[in-house]
Amino acid sequence: MRRIRVSQNVAAVQRRKRSGLSLLEIIISVAIFMASLAAIMQGLQIGRRSELSARLQSEAVLRSETVMGEILCGAKEASSAQGGSFDDDETGHWEWSAEVTEAGTTGLLQVTVLVEHRPGGEEPNAAFTLVRFMRDPQLFLDAALQESE
Repeated sequence: MRRIRVSQNVAAVQRRKRSGLSLLEIIISVAIFMASLAAIMQGLQIGRRSELSARLQSEAVLRSETVMGEILCGAKEASSAQGGSFDDDETGHWEWSAEVTEAGTTGLLQVTVLVEHRPGGEEPNAAFTLVRFMRDPQLFLDAALQESE
């Protein structure tokens, strides 16, 4: 009779509903949560770096257009220059350089403007090069002097 009683107790225990979670289930769920959180944080970090890179690249394009426009309109001299800075640069990380060379045709100059963002004097993390052709302003000056004589 004893044997029947033990089997009845085992059957009663098996029929009972389990309430709550085991420690193993909690550890597994926490590990899954932490892994997904790490993946989300990595995605956010990549997005932030991409946004910064795009913003710096856009600013480099705008700054190179500004320098090129100043050279083409005559506000800056059409000659090669290194290490120029911008008046509106509060951080002092933006630098520009210009190279003016003969374009192979008489009276035509090739103007190359390079703008770089150098935080702390390091390697540039954003740069843009703009190349344009312009007429040599010296030819106009020489022609005006010949007409006046």
